[in-house]
Amino acid sequence: MNFINLNCPPLPYFIVGGGCVYRPGDIHERRTIRNVFDLIYVHSGTLYLEQDPFRVELNAGQFFIITPDTPHRGSRVCQEKTTTSWVHFYTNGKYSLSDEFYPDNITRRAAPKFYYSPQNFILSLPRTGTVPEANREKLEKYLQRMNLVSFSKYTQKKSFPSSVRTPFEIQNDFIEFLQVLYAPYCYSREKESIARTLRDYLDAHYTEEISLNDLARQYSYSPSHLIRSFHQAYGASPMQYLKKLRIEHASQLLLHSDAAIQSVGEMVGLRIPSYFIRVFKQEIGITPAQYRMFYAEENGGSETP
Repeated sequence: MNFINLNCPPLPYFIVGGGCVYRPGDIHERRTIRNVFDLIYVHSGTLYLEQDPFRVELNAGQFFIITPDTPHRGSRVCQEKTTTSWVHFYTNGKYSLSDEFYPDNITRRAAPKFYYSPQNFILSLPRTGTVPEANREKLEKYLQRMNLVSFSKYTQKKSFPSSVRTPFEIQNDFIEFLQVLYAPYCYSREKESIARTLRDYLDAHYTEEISLNDLARQYSYSPSHLIRSFHQAYGASPMQYLKKLRIEHASQLLLHSDAAIQSVGEMVGLRIPSYFIRVFKQEIGITPAQYRMFYAEENGGSETP
């Protein structure tokens, strides 16, 4: 179960945050925390943890969320000085575990009858992961603000850093902190959704004239954003996918129809004959005429290559 899905409202509530410094040879203690989530983040060194079915090795920039009411412990002693932060948080709402990320599924409604009804949604948090380099400074800033208790195994002493932030401000820091963890997964799902929508459109409209700029205007994204999203999902740019799609349909028309080669090109959206022939040869290795002659039977039937 790779994600924790919190039913909201209510939003998760920050209890306390702190830090711990481990010496080489130290190990995280075995314990069970009742009703409270415990998020552990590593600033430097390596911390070894396990909570069934997870067994994690957390390096700098990585985190793990320990779920309530289930034992966890260190799985191995630290090999070097290891600096960590931890955050305890709580929810009055229900939560579930899943292998899939649930995007924010809130439906924003403007009808007057919904003005006085809370809208439910799911906040899906990864159990473990690596914070992108670009986000670490921001995340560690929030951890510092929420640091109310620090413990060093070197001195065996706790310290209580003073904070001038109000409880409300710290709660806000906590929500912003969760957003840093949540955002990369939300963005990935957004890109996946864009790519799927774009592919469906290309599959349905490949016979029409289509340009990348047209697609960008239609979906209100920059051309570069569409290219990145689509390539991540399908390993090709939208226009590369469109070209292959058109040639795939053209090859079937060449085998299963008597349409002239120029007409075949027009039917798949490649209306300039010379361009159609050139693109077809780039993809298939032979011209449309050679393809038809090579694979078509003498009686006008066909056999697929």
